[in-house]
Amino acid sequence: MMRTTFYHLFLILTGILFTSFIYGQSGFINVDSIVITKLKNSISSYQFSGYGNNVIHLGTIVEELVQYKTDPTFRDIGNGLMTALTGIGFSSSTDVNWKISGIIQSDDMSADWIVSLFCEGNIEKERERIKNDDGSWSVETSETNVYYWDENSGGIIIENDDTIGFFAIITNPFENEVLKIWTADIFPQNQVKQNRSKIRLEVFWKPSPGADYGIIGRFRDNDFAMIRNGTDRKVWIYMDNLFTCMFQSDLDYLGIAKKYRIIPYLLIDKNIPYEDRSDLYRLSIMSRIISYALSQPQD
Repeated sequence: MMRTTFYHLFLILTGILFTSFIYGQSGFINVDSIVITKLKNSISSYQFSGYGNNVIHLGTIVEELVQYKTDPTFRDIGNGLMTALTGIGFSSSTDVNWKISGIIQSDDMSADWIVSLFCEGNIEKERERIKNDDGSWSVETSETNVYYWDENSGGIIIENDDTIGFFAIITNPFENEVLKIWTADIFPQNQVKQNRSKIRLEVFWKPSPGADYGIIGRFRDNDFAMIRNGTDRKVWIYMDNLFTCMFQSDLDYLGIAKKYRIIPYLLIDKNIPYEDRSDLYRLSIMSRIISYALSQPQD
């Protein structure tokens, strides 16, 4: 009950941000280029140069069902029984609330971050009557988790049991009144959007574009925005409407041809002191959690 109450309160708070966020200017001029090295034998550990060569780790991302919106028990029993009796496959869908979380750790003794994303969705079940090797029949059930990020979705950042950040997720940053002051620069007009379904049918080692998204919220008492261009996998971060950094995320998983691989790096405002950059490094890595979540099946 507490989780559900907090979730609905969170959505109300993030809704307020759409009217209270302060507008600003896009672009950057004076930046430091930060080399990011991924540690060998690790897909989620990043070493940032100029930061004491410290390493930031992204833990396993976990998907959790927070609450069923309706009790699916009797419907599941009924559909399973009908499949067993008739041999006809049945499908069902159960509305739920989802929580996707990841832990961000730093070797500089900074406190861990727990980043949790929330959205509505459902669980789709398909049942099929199959014949076993011994001639008997049984019912085979498969499940697909579906996530609705288009509305009522957002996230929180927890540090030492305190909420240091909260935000709403926007899946179409081009049309958002707050974010569109930057999207013209981040998504050039001549950028061609390719059909993702067609790309997936091409050779296996050619990556498909990632998800475009934006987030709007508060972080440590500052207005906060993040925009991701999924095609070039770049993430732009703003505090109080001022550019702070641009994170080029990596793309080097097993099977990708060398010509498609991307080496990560960071461009950061020169005026930001070194001691204040740790949060921006971790926010950059946080974008990987959001990118992962928005790449999951959606209706």
